[in-house]
Amino acid sequence: MSKYRVEETTDLERWDKLVDDSKQGTIFSKSIYLNSFGGKYRLLFVFKGNELRAGIPLILSEDEKSIILDDLVIYGGILFNKPTNKQNIAQQHSEQFRVSEFIAKYLIDEYQHVSIALHPSFIDIRSFLWVNYGKTDVPKYNVDIRYTSYLDISDFADNKLDNTVAYQNSSTARRQEIRYAIRDGVFTEESKDVEKFIDFYKQTISIDEVAEKESRFSDMKKIVTNLIKNDFGKIFFSYTKNGQLGSSAFFGIDNKRAYYIFGANDKNSYC
Repeated sequence: MSKYRVEETTDLERWDKLVDDSKQGTIFSKSIYLNSFGGKYRLLFVFKGNELRAGIPLILSEDEKSIILDDLVIYGGILFNKPTNKQNIAQQHSEQFRVSEFIAKYLIDEYQHVSIALHPSFIDIRSFLWVNYGKTDVPKYNVDIRYTSYLDISDFADNKLDNTVAYQNSSTARRQEIRYAIRDGVFTEESKDVEKFIDFYKQTISIDEVAEKESRFSDMKKIVTNLIKNDFGKIFFSYTKNGQLGSSAFFGIDNKRAYYIFGANDKNSYC
């Protein structure tokens, strides 16, 4: 019998603390985000005895029989809790593997279909690949590897642009674009104007794309509005020297980093 057990939770304060404490926790697993993206979800805790060891947010299909991916929820997957005081690194990795193995088996037994997007720091996927390994006519996991870019901007505040690592590591073309923008007087401002952000987003995509995404614009608006209202998000607009809007970006922010979530650009502008 497994040492681990699953419990569904509606305790959003405790859930959000796990998200904040976990290395795998992101803005996309915070309750405010999950209550804004427009889909169904379920929150599970994994306990060892009475000790909370992990959690997993599940994005559900309309009939709640399958776990699905959603374009607006970039990451989810298993969120490991902080290690106990007596665990060394090897013990931490061993427990994380056992927890992953337990969850992978639990999900495939409970749902018709399972699709989850793991955090980039989750690198050992054997626990999923080994479910029903070597057996035929039984459910198995398939892996689709994707990539995430991190940009360290911690040195921006204390250095001139030319001395920042990000600028130095940029391509020649990217550095040229930045120099042109500075030369031409492009400037950026923070804003709380959600309507302006959504309207500009619509203006920069085709009519067909607007029609296709219309049902999701209300979800986008709710995400942006709720995150800004609760200090988990920021909108930025960049303008030409003459005040013409050239680009926009919305970032979600948690206790670890900022996430580029939505953005739009006028292809004829250097912004």
